[in-house]
Amino acid sequence: MVAKRFSSEELYGLRNDIPIDSVIKNALDIPWRDTEGCFRFLCPICNEFNTAINRATNLARCFYCERNFNAIDLVMLIKQFDFVNSIGFLKNYQKDNPNEILPIKPDLKVRGDSPAHIGNVLKSLVTQSASVGPSSGSDENLCNRVLSLEQKLDRLAQRIEEVAKSSS
Repeated sequence: MVAKRFSSEELYGLRNDIPIDSVIKNALDIPWRDTEGCFRFLCPICNEFNTAINRATNLARCFYCERNFNAIDLVMLIKQFDFVNSIGFLKNYQKDNPNEILPIKPDLKVRGDSPAHIGNVLKSLVTQSASVGPSSGSDENLCNRVLSLEQKLDRLAQRIEEVAKSSS
């Protein structure tokens, strides 16, 4: 049974830590294609391929019907689940596919009053990104690695803001 209450961190993680293209391709089996280096998917609303994903915000967009989708929205639409069951579906997907999730290593979390040194954080992020897969030298692989770093830096910046607010 899935809980009916979720913390904001839990929802944030499900929305931002599972790459939206992975949800589209692997979790929901939405038809997709790579057109000239751009990931396109079949919009579940209008059935057009005039779509794209923004890896920086982890959102999908249909330009034809002008809708944005996050992972939770897509699960609700495709699986026709309510919000609670959609969260349960994504939690199971996240648990069953840990290689597709790019978590922040536990040693990067702030312990007490001692923040991690930015050099160690960046070094760890580069190491994590490199361990995602072998470097084939392709532009797509490089873009995915850079995207991964950008997402991790965004999460790091958000964590720094949370720590700053809590210490105020």
